[in-house]
Amino acid sequence: MLLAAVGVAVLECAAIVAYTAGIGLSAVQNPGSVASAPVEIVIYLLFAVGIGLCARGLWLRRRSARTPFGVAQLFGAVVGWTLTSGDGDLTHRIGYVVLGVSVVGIALVISPSLGDALDS
Repeated sequence: MLLAAVGVAVLECAAIVAYTAGIGLSAVQNPGSVASAPVEIVIYLLFAVGIGLCARGLWLRRRSARTPFGVAQLFGAVVGWTLTSGDGDLTHRIGYVVLGVSVVGIALVISPSLGDALDS
């Protein structure tokens, strides 16, 4: 369970970094269309760093990483649910993937075996 939780955290961190790169690329290609891109990039990168720190904490078996990782999964579930009601098939599919990964993350967080694998 521990490796699965670390894997979910790393996957989410990488996905957020990729999404952030997409925002940056879009802002460079269309400078006038995305005025808030620098702010969005900073916010998403901070979130990616936070999830990355959760992954590191879980990898080091730190119990203190469990709660912030769980909170991140709840945020992911909300984002996934919102995307499933968005426009377009691709948005729906991405929403289902985000929602699915978050549900797996929530299941891992509440798993007693994950708690047993973490140090006090």
